[in-house]
Amino acid sequence: MISPASSHLSFLDAFSVLHTAPLNSDPPFEKGGRPPRLASHELIAALAWHVLQPSGTFSASLLMFMGVRMSDSSLSERRQSLGTQPWFDAMNLFLRSNDDCHSYDPRNTYAGFRLVAVDGTSFSCGNTPAFKDEVEKTRTRRGRAAFFRIPCVAVYDLCTHRPLAVQIGQNAESESSLAAQIVNHLGENDLLIADRYYGNGKWLSRLSSLPPKPMFLLRVKENLGAIPCKRLEDGSWLVQVKDPDTGEMILVREIKSKLRRLGGKWINVRFWTSFLDASLCPANELVGLYGMRWEQEIGFREIKHYLHGGNILASHTPPTAVQEICALFMAQAIIASERTTASKEQAVPVLEISFEKTLATCRHLCWLWSVAGNEIGADLWGVIAKKVGRELAWQASRPRRARSCPRKVRQPVKKWPRLMKNVYEQGPFECEIRKS
Repeated sequence: MISPASSHLSFLDAFSVLHTAPLNSDPPFEKGGRPPRLASHELIAALAWHVLQPSGTFSASLLMFMGVRMSDSSLSERRQSLGTQPWFDAMNLFLRSNDDCHSYDPRNTYAGFRLVAVDGTSFSCGNTPAFKDEVEKTRTRRGRAAFFRIPCVAVYDLCTHRPLAVQIGQNAESESSLAAQIVNHLGENDLLIADRYYGNGKWLSRLSSLPPKPMFLLRVKENLGAIPCKRLEDGSWLVQVKDPDTGEMILVREIKSKLRRLGGKWINVRFWTSFLDASLCPANELVGLYGMRWEQEIGFREIKHYLHGGNILASHTPPTAVQEICALFMAQAIIASERTTASKEQAVPVLEISFEKTLATCRHLCWLWSVAGNEIGADLWGVIAKKVGRELAWQASRPRRARSCPRKVRQPVKKWPRLMKNVYEQGPFECEIRKS
């Protein structure tokens, strides 16, 4: 068992929280039957440990994590008997409990608000008999998809790439329905940045009706109607947007701008925001701030490409696939916490500390702890933790280049131009506020 007092490593402490926190959703076992060898919270912590490892079976990871020997078939039966609710409870509890003060570093905020985003993605699953019997493949422009997919929606801290809340669809729910169940995790100190999928009157009403009203910056389609009320000094407008369900009018600030790079073509963009004071939050600042939304896409890439390292989940049934997704998000939160700890101690921006190198370091420490954890004292673990932080800071990457790729695809869909030669442009964006 991992003890926080003996590890002095934040990622091991996180596993200790998972390992020692019993859940209220533990299914009761039959009276007179033999109790399970692993409680549900122990199995959940072991699976999060397993998805963090680069290779090996679940039974090998369990032996490495707890020193318990069980066959993979027994572990599979145990996971299927638990269902998905204990994993949902553990994930939500763990993400909330680890939502510490690191995210509220003044360097990672705008006007005192933490930058967060909501978006959807999906995970591919194998064409196993269990999926064929229970799940229907999604339709694409070329017929049925090659693999079964499980949708999910996540709220991310954009400045640390830490998942704050996750909703997973078990019955092919749409992104909108999943997101509607997750926005209640937003707080009054959050600034939500979202794309055009969320830029409409329905989502304005949904965000405005939350008890702890978060601030928001939503990109909006050009053809949506709004009633102008007052022009502000920076060129933006106060407008009223109609709630399609109740007919009530919602007051927001509308910003219309155009962007281009290196003298290229201008791109029109339009935003609705709850920042109504143009003197405190100028339009140019908010337009530039929207670029942070792309950090969520990078967070999805980290969990799929680096952490999972494959295109298809290892699970063979829908419930165990959902369990695996929960474990992946918990493991990503642990790595994000380790990056944030190193950033705070070494005074290096979080996003300049490599996720891939942090992941590799944690994997090495997992092996070291499993082999010699009892032989290493608390003082030596503290020295190791400091050296790990310094090493991650020393390997920090340079600030990202200001560049963009063309909005083209190699296989055209509808009106998208075809990409024949892959080129990109460098340099800062030019921004001009348009007249409404």
